[in-house]
Amino acid sequence: MLKRSVGLVALLALFAALFAAPPPAQAQSRLCFQQVPDCIEGRFAEFWQQNGGLPVFGLPKSAASQQQIEGRSYLVQQFERNRFELHPENARPYDVLLSRLGDELLKRQGRDWQGFPKVGGPGPGCIFYQQTGHSVCGDILNTYSSNGLEFDGRRGKSLAESLALFGLPLSEPQPETLSDGRQYTVQWFERARFELHPENSPPYNVLLGLLGNESQGGGGNLPPSVNASASPQRAPAGTTFTFSARGFQPGENIGVYITAPNQAVVGAPFQTQADGSGVSDEVTFSSPVDIAGGIYAITFEGVSSKARAVAYFEITGAAAPPPPPAGGIPASVNAAVEPNRGPRGTEFVAIARGFQPGESIGVYVTAPNQAVIGAPFQVGADSSGLSEPVTFRSSGDLPTGIYAITFEGVSSRVRGIAYFEVTP
Repeated sequence: MLKRSVGLVALLALFAALFAAPPPAQAQSRLCFQQVPDCIEGRFAEFWQQNGGLPVFGLPKSAASQQQIEGRSYLVQQFERNRFELHPENARPYDVLLSRLGDELLKRQGRDWQGFPKVGGPGPGCIFYQQTGHSVCGDILNTYSSNGLEFDGRRGKSLAESLALFGLPLSEPQPETLSDGRQYTVQWFERARFELHPENSPPYNVLLGLLGNESQGGGGNLPPSVNASASPQRAPAGTTFTFSARGFQPGENIGVYITAPNQAVVGAPFQTQADGSGVSDEVTFSSPVDIAGGIYAITFEGVSSKARAVAYFEITGAAAPPPPPAGGIPASVNAAVEPNRGPRGTEFVAIARGFQPGESIGVYVTAPNQAVIGAPFQVGADSSGLSEPVTFRSSGDLPTGIYAITFEGVSSRVRGIAYFEVTP
């Protein structure tokens, strides 16, 4: 046992009025905003103003700072919708590069965009990119072609300039549930996510997703569940997740299905029932140890009422690396356990290091067959990055073999693994 979570259009118009740079002959070298403490300066300020401003990049979310990228130090600044990198070795306008956050976030969510459905060629009024097999059409094409990285000095934007700013399309328009719990039609690009908002009047019916904000979550951000709950919300492959939903007619049948990060349905849909207060029966999902990591959704839909509830949960991938087949207990990684071997009934105490001061740390135990034992939980890191101690009391019916207690920083993603052996 282990011991120890005004309307949008008006606002956008107001933002545009407040934040749009005046049209002087030369771009301002320092831009500050009432809503955020950080400013944009120098080359970043010039690039921000010349290539889209607030609608394309959003507000700054950090000050510019030196960061390591592929072994080299660059000046980097985070924005709501993207991240700027200063590469002075490149000629303008390529001295400021945008991070490929669309591709990056799909990877974090465990979604392989190369597996998304493709089209065979351009449709009427569409632009087709053979490199990825996807097209850009309709309202999304209007927004895409109206913006771009200015490099030819001509009025308007060429498709080459739009491509330089947003990158290639990685998907066709597809329905997805976003962080507000509502479903929208979205299209992913290398550096952006275009979202259709038909409730808004043009040009605000197409908005760019806040990928810069989402990229700072340390992983794929979980959308808020709607009239449903998942326990745990985030755990490794092999975990059993438990769900319930509410808001149905008393006694009605409820259809249930699970969708994977690639939007495929996992297993066969089935039905459960609502009790007298409209709450569903409890549903469990035992995730296989070899299941793909990423954000999953379980959907409940009332057969009579058509009421819908959705719970989101994340599978973080393989639990712990399997120990070698022979040679004793593997060496612990950034962690220690005492004792590291004992008979059934022994109480093992583990601790890990290397985390951010004060961050939350996910903890779970894996058995010799790599199944997760019990429910994952969280502890905290102290001011030196050391975890709280975790105690595992081995019961008399546990299988013998090598176990692992894994600690994973929620923000830093630092991992510590303590290995120990339960003997007869």
